[in-house]
Amino acid sequence: MQRHTREDFQTPRQVARKILKFQRRPRDCATRGATRRDAGDARARRSLRGVGRANERANKRETTRETTRETRRRGDDRRGDDRQRMATVEPETKRLKTEDGEKENVALNTGNVGKARVKSLMYRYYKQFYPADLLFKWLAHGNDERHARAEKTYPSRREFCFVLDKEQEEGGGEIFARYQSFVDAKDFKTNVERKKPARIEFGPICNRRPSDRHTVELKPEERELVFDIDMTDYDDVRTCCKEAGICGKCWPLMTVALKVLDVGLREDFGFKHLLWVYSGRRGIHCWISDERARKLSDEARSAVAEYFAVVKGEGQGRRVLSSTPMHPSVKRAYDGVLKQYWIESYLPTQRILEDETKLEQLLNLIPDENIREDLASEFATSSLNSVDRWGVIERRVQDSLKKNNYKLTGALEKIILWHIYPRVDIEVSRHMNHLLKGPFCVHPKTGRVCVPMDPATADSFNPELVPTVVDLDSGAQTLDGAIKTFNDTFWNACARENIERLTAKTRQAKAEQQSGMEF
Repeated sequence: MQRHTREDFQTPRQVARKILKFQRRPRDCATRGATRRDAGDARARRSLRGVGRANERANKRETTRETTRETRRRGDDRRGDDRQRMATVEPETKRLKTEDGEKENVALNTGNVGKARVKSLMYRYYKQFYPADLLFKWLAHGNDERHARAEKTYPSRREFCFVLDKEQEEGGGEIFARYQSFVDAKDFKTNVERKKPARIEFGPICNRRPSDRHTVELKPEERELVFDIDMTDYDDVRTCCKEAGICGKCWPLMTVALKVLDVGLREDFGFKHLLWVYSGRRGIHCWISDERARKLSDEARSAVAEYFAVVKGEGQGRRVLSSTPMHPSVKRAYDGVLKQYWIESYLPTQRILEDETKLEQLLNLIPDENIREDLASEFATSSLNSVDRWGVIERRVQDSLKKNNYKLTGALEKIILWHIYPRVDIEVSRHMNHLLKGPFCVHPKTGRVCVPMDPATADSFNPELVPTVVDLDSGAQTLDGAIKTFNDTFWNACARENIERLTAKTRQAKAEQQSGMEF
């Protein structure tokens, strides 16, 4: 840092007076006069340079302030123009289709919000709408309470990851700012507002603060058990969309996955606190917050995920790992969810048996070459729809079973399982330190908020009606309903159990203390 002398801050008039002072000083001798004159000139030059630098810094500061004021004025003008434009443009309308026909036009936001528009509203969303306090309270699992048995360091040992967008001039892309940690909800919210992430991912609770990773060996100690189901894994069994696309015809595949996993996790494993979240684009996530689930090792997590991996592989190599008779959990899913959805929804909407490629794919799952060839020949000249063609396949397989063709045992069930049983991304579930996008984040490509889902009303969930940052900024929608779903279906029960657990620890400590005193 440059050190300034008193002379650096003199005015030009003071400098001029000093120069004149040295010039008027009597000369005792030639040598002494020359020396003093040279020294005075040098000091004068230094003073003039100091004044120039000081004036330059002052001008630069003033210019910066003026530029900042002008930028703010332009920003206010742009926001005003945006609001006026949004107020005058009518919302896009769509005609919703149901089994009873078409309903009247309903105004809705399709979620196709430009990425630049989403990015411009991200700061306002995380500042005004993002429920940081509520989420941090959940992730602390009661340890942020002023309770004698609360683990005070627990919240600060949670790893967060801020995914930041690179500027366009830097080539675009994303920056993963891992190992973020915060002492409380206020610290978390302040950093979210300051760093303006494109999305926020939640990681594990570590043995030390993640920010201390350079001085200690960082190890994950616990983390919620998570599941991730993505629509792209169903591309080979849907005819309406592919890749990131979704619509009302294929979204029920996610609903079926939610129903099957929700029942299995609750009834077969005894988990109680399940948070289902729409991913913001093409899938769903499940967060299991039971204390027993949070403390599972990687091996145990892998075993739970493999329990639901009834269908494995990709493309024609995909196979059904189901025995005959079916495992009780698979049979429960088949009888309670899959069979009805297959007949009433999947075949009529996807019409896979009227698509040549999809028909061949299904017939290849029948383990009898003669029946496959007969059905292929019959359907080549048939005008039957997919539901009727499935009836033909059922009768042909059942007639063959009556003739003791045992290799067809369970063939019809396996076809249905192959197509619509949940396809879980096991790699997301098996590792404790795997990061996953948190609830109430905004998907940067759609602008949709990752809202919680109620399993009891999953059939009526419509991803196209999910609030977007544009809806929230304009006041067209709010997050009140999403926060109510979070509280009613998940958090209220979690909060009660957290208090009960801390109270039980207090009682246990008192009992141990009394027994020690008696001893």
